[in-house]
Amino acid sequence: MDKVLQFWDWFRLNEAKYFFLNQIADDTEKERLVDELLIHLHLYCDQLYFLVGGQPNENQDLIITSEGDTDFFADVEQLVAQAPQLDHWNIIAFKPAEAGGMVKYNDVELDPGQMYFDPLESKLSHKIGLRIYVEDYNAMHDDSYLTAAYIVVDTLLGEKSSAINIGHIEIAGLNSISDKERFIELTKLPKYVNWKIAKFNI
Repeated sequence: MDKVLQFWDWFRLNEAKYFFLNQIADDTEKERLVDELLIHLHLYCDQLYFLVGGQPNENQDLIITSEGDTDFFADVEQLVAQAPQLDHWNIIAFKPAEAGGMVKYNDVELDPGQMYFDPLESKLSHKIGLRIYVEDYNAMHDDSYLTAAYIVVDTLLGEKSSAINIGHIEIAGLNSISDKERFIELTKLPKYVNWKIAKFNI
């Protein structure tokens, strides 16, 4: 049997168990269900993952993701394109863009509303480079800042746009109020990326 159809046949039979996944209080049972779905998803492609979300008593979202790995974007798109029509589910390819909330990674907390960026140009790539400015930046935790910044950018742009359009991120400190006037608010990054794509046809 085709691996795509095999996955969806299984999910169709088991969808009811996952509709209330995020409301299950028993962590052991919740983990068992997550592992079971992941096993069946990995029978199709072992580089794909999933998220289940949505408000209680509304349609739930089943998001299929390759965690930004462009080598497996086609696998995500093929699986979602052949999804059956399910009355209580929205089947979504890639993590969608969302309004950025606070991101915490290790000891670093980043608020997208208090972050700024300066675009970096490269003649070697059509992708956009970003120097992202944060207040109270501590270079000793640069790796954590960088990881948190990538999470913020992924959230603002969505998985596919972030992977395709962003090539490089670096972090710097925001040292004065005047800096905020020189740089672009990070929450405006989606508009900047759309403008860049339209202007340069990338």
